[in-house]
Amino acid sequence: MFTRGGSPFAYLKPLRASLFLSANPDDVRNALAAGFPAARVLPIEAPRAASRYEDEIRIAFDGDAVLFSDEAERVFQRDGLHAFVGHEIDKRNLPLPGGPLKPLREALNKLQRFAHDADHASAMQIRTALVTARSAPAHERAIRTLMAWDIDIDEAMFLGGLDKARANSCASSNPTFSSTIKYATANPHAS
Repeated sequence: MFTRGGSPFAYLKPLRASLFLSANPDDVRNALAAGFPAARVLPIEAPRAASRYEDEIRIAFDGDAVLFSDEAERVFQRDGLHAFVGHEIDKRNLPLPGGPLKPLREALNKLQRFAHDADHASAMQIRTALVTARSAPAHERAIRTLMAWDIDIDEAMFLGGLDKARANSCASSNPTFSSTIKYATANPHAS
């Protein structure tokens, strides 16, 4: 939707938008503040995935504060890694609340299931990845959450402090939805 500089937010609810994309960071913040899933569009240097995966749309999601709420991330930021791990172990059987892009992932899940249905087979496939700094044992809550939501993920990377940008590059995802710009832009030196 293009509004020639006007606010697009009045249209989002009636159109049942699953995602608001903009290159303008203020628009993205305003959309999030208004309760809409939103992401900033960043320029890319080359269509990495398109040349290697002609029949796939590859999308990566960060976990905390993107697909999941920022509940666990706030514990980590406030109290450190040890408290975060304890929090996640204690709550491993309780699904995480949804983050701002959970509705988009749910919509993609429906499309994936529709495309895999024999009656609706399509040459173009959607492939999704979860790329998160979580590691064992905190990964268990993320997995249980996705299972409770009945959401399938094609690839899951529990990096435990390894470079997310490098992992996103290896996954050849475009787009990548992350809570941090440096992780959404793939490392051009990654193999």
